[in-house]
Amino acid sequence: MNLRALIRLSRIEHGILTSLITIASYVVAGGRSSVAMVLLFLSSLLTEVFLFATNDIYNIEEDKINRPDAPLVRGEVTIKEAWVLSLLSVTIAVLLNALGIALGHLMVWSIVILIMAIVLGFSYNYGLKRVIVVNNLLVALTSSLTFIYGLYAATSTPPTLNLPYLLLMVSFLATMGRELVKGAIDVAGDVRAGVRTVANVHGVRTALVLAVVFTLIAVFISPLIIIYDTKEPYGLVLSIGVLITDIMLTYASIMLLRNNNYMHRFRFLSLGAMAVTIVAYLILALILMIH
Repeated sequence: MNLRALIRLSRIEHGILTSLITIASYVVAGGRSSVAMVLLFLSSLLTEVFLFATNDIYNIEEDKINRPDAPLVRGEVTIKEAWVLSLLSVTIAVLLNALGIALGHLMVWSIVILIMAIVLGFSYNYGLKRVIVVNNLLVALTSSLTFIYGLYAATSTPPTLNLPYLLLMVSFLATMGRELVKGAIDVAGDVRAGVRTVANVHGVRTALVLAVVFTLIAVFISPLIIIYDTKEPYGLVLSIGVLITDIMLTYASIMLLRNNNYMHRFRFLSLGAMAVTIVAYLILALILMIH
């Protein structure tokens, strides 16, 4: 068994980032239990491992063109090994959450969000990735649920509109933009595997214009986060991050409208822009923990 290839298969770096976002939302929502943070971190990480591994299992045909260096394509990991890793990861993730609830460290709503992410993500991997628009919606929603997983771990009742929910909305819209561009980049592999995207059904230009629309809507509503932050202690940290993100996303959108060949740079720049807000969110959570 190739341990390095298994780590690549599980995209461990994505899982760590997701886990940190979950903990940030938990802290912002008022949670302070170190045990809860550990359980949230591990359950988030293992869920990401499950989703990425099963994505590669069902994605081999596309990866033969779009990601020829993927571990399953290169034969560095067998399908059986990938399934063992996937099922073990998701089982432990759910059990850790259930344990946290049983011990009183996590609220029961958190397991609902966790299972929702698992079901939606696996549904995409299993077959819904081939359904036009639905595929983009599932990816955007599943990845954005991270912002409220930690929130619902800290509260026993559905909260009103708050910071994690605002971040979920902005993340959902921005991720929709990135996914539409990804579909435009991966047209060849998607056509071969029978994956229907806006790009290969209605044309690359249509997909890119829609990507810009979703991205700019995210920019348009993001000031709500800044307005909300002004009411919170240390909210200026996140507000600055959101402002930088908006500038980067707006610039990337303008460049993409001018030139279709900007697709790869748009995807990279938009991911970097979202990372700025995420880092600011993590810093805000750290400051709140200290104080």
